Amino acid sequence: MMTLIQMRYFYEVCQWQNITKAAEHLHVSQPTISVAMQTLEAETGLNLFHREGRKILITNEGSKLLGKVKHILDQIDQLDDEIQDMAHNRNHIRMAMPLQLGTQFLPRILGEFRQQHPEIRLDIIESGGISALNMVEEEKLDIAFTNYEAGFSQKLNYEKLFACECCLVTRPENPLAAKSYITLEDVQEEPLVLLDSSFFVYRMVHDMYAKENGKPQVVHYSPYLHTIKNLVRAGIGSTFLTRQAVLQRDDLVVIPMKEPFYINSGIVTKKGRQVYDDERLLIKYLKEITGNCAR
Repeated sequence: MMTLIQMRYFYEVCQWQNITKAAEHLHVSQPTISVAMQTLEAETGLNLFHREGRKILITNEGSKLLGKVKHILDQIDQLDDEIQDMAHNRNHIRMAMPLQLGTQFLPRILGEFRQQHPEIRLDIIESGGISALNMVEEEKLDIAFTNYEAGFSQKLNYEKLFACECCLVTRPENPLAAKSYITLEDVQEEPLVLLDSSFFVYRMVHDMYAKENGKPQVVHYSPYLHTIKNLVRAGIGSTFLTRQAVLQRDDLVVIPMKEPFYINSGIVTKKGRQVYDDERLLIKYLKEITGNCAR
């Protein structure tokens, strides 16, 4: 059976194509590597290398074995990272944030928070709220700062920070832009471009129309916020977004509904999973920067 040490020695020899350089990189003696490779070939019965002087060329059999060995070593390295995270030897947070919240809050998190806590490594995935909650539930991510529906999954913890008001967003030239508010009747025939089904706003808009026995006139769905805004500016249709998703420089008009509807926004974690100190620092920061958004 191939040992982990043999795998690492074999991988380095393939990378360097030289026994001496591989030994130097691994901080072991050259004979140690040579004997290990000879033993590996003898035990496996495979011809792994062609030798041309000091240069070592990998054979077809060796190349196939290298692919499998690299996959195993990558998995072991990932396991080591996860163990270090659990032991708090390294601060590392994997977080999801939907595009509509990211427009307002991502610059502050990647700017101010990272400056305050340079020791914390932040991996932020920009995704729709539904996708974000699925990834947290599957433990592909540690935390989500996202829009959510509390009944989405019983396996998740929800901590509401504020509620996002959803509004019609259109270009200034649209006749609807002159209104101080709109009703659903105003937009029954309005062409729409919407964020796709990975976003909660998709579900909420369809539910809103269905309650009035209507159906939104959707021209196009997209997972990209910038695409939706570009289509609205081009006059293809209007859209529904949270207020936080629209910036002044977007040159778009935000019109509230007469009967407003809201999406909860906050912190979502997996039930039963430990929340680490670095995550508590981030949660505390998120509560501070969203304090003025509370409803």
